[in-house]
Amino acid sequence: MRIGKLSNQELEEIVLSKLPPLSSKTLTGAGIGADCAWLDFGDNTLVTSTDPVTAGGMQSGRIAIHVSCNDIAACGVKPIGILLVIIAPPEITREELSQIVEQASATAAEVGVDIVGGHTEISDSVNRIVVTTTAFGTVGQGDCVPLGSALPGDTLLMTKTAAIEGSWIAAMEYESLLKDALTKEQIEEARGFLSQMSVVRDGVLAAACASSAGGTNSKGNRMSAVHLMHDITEGGVYGAAFEMADLSQTGLTLYTDEIPVNPLSHKICSVLDLNVYRLISSGSILIATAEPDLIISRLVSENIPCKAIGTFTGSGFFTRDGNGELTVLEPPETDELYKLNTFNSTLPH
Repeated sequence: MRIGKLSNQELEEIVLSKLPPLSSKTLTGAGIGADCAWLDFGDNTLVTSTDPVTAGGMQSGRIAIHVSCNDIAACGVKPIGILLVIIAPPEITREELSQIVEQASATAAEVGVDIVGGHTEISDSVNRIVVTTTAFGTVGQGDCVPLGSALPGDTLLMTKTAAIEGSWIAAMEYESLLKDALTKEQIEEARGFLSQMSVVRDGVLAAACASSAGGTNSKGNRMSAVHLMHDITEGGVYGAAFEMADLSQTGLTLYTDEIPVNPLSHKICSVLDLNVYRLISSGSILIATAEPDLIISRLVSENIPCKAIGTFTGSGFFTRDGNGELTVLEPPETDELYKLNTFNSTLPH
């Protein structure tokens, strides 16, 4: 099989269709477009998600904390604990292994999540460091929770800019291909994008905005002005937006000219001939809401850029350019970085 995440169709056919029925304690299982599971714990609901980092190299500890915590935050929940599993090849040194752990610990402290357990092992079953994290948080009665699906007429919002993570990977892995087009200062700037990869504040602040329509769910939670969120990972903005609409069984129109992109990311993608809208983008989150002004105002007041980039519709998946021309939005497939023959599976998750 090809390297990379399974396509949505493969995931459904090979994995999801083979899983046993959920028990009554599981309110929602993870699925396409929904990375977290929700479990009933009486007065509280546990929200959990897991992610591997298969080739983050010596940045694996930092990235591993972010990717799982971002999934929890995309449910509007602040992560409180995380399990950390490290499988390293025999060639790793004690100093390198210590660096990974120290890096994960520092990042966890920054995010505000406790590393509560895990496993560390040296194994010849791997030829590079593999780090897997499982994060979790809780929702209490009375807390705001998203509806769980987008509705036709909802606005699609996006925080920060596209291709944050992809730009960082490019600067780390492909300096030789970029050095003639970018200055040393620009390459260093792109390497600094790693500091922008958390969306915990984005997701938690957005979900805390109570809906002006009021109402509660069956567990007594107040309804959030946010209907659904999804952090942008492999497949980029286009892939994440498609998955949100597909999960919600709605249509979608994305306004390509409105999608915020850092000029440096544009330049990197131009040099490497990559589609910036389908490039891995941890650090940004997509938000479906019927009250966009409320969400934008809240996030911008906390210095988190946020703008409208699309609309959920009754049917059909499209992008619309600045001239109003519609183009069919195809389902997500392999991330853009895999187009580079020298990439050799170095996506961090």
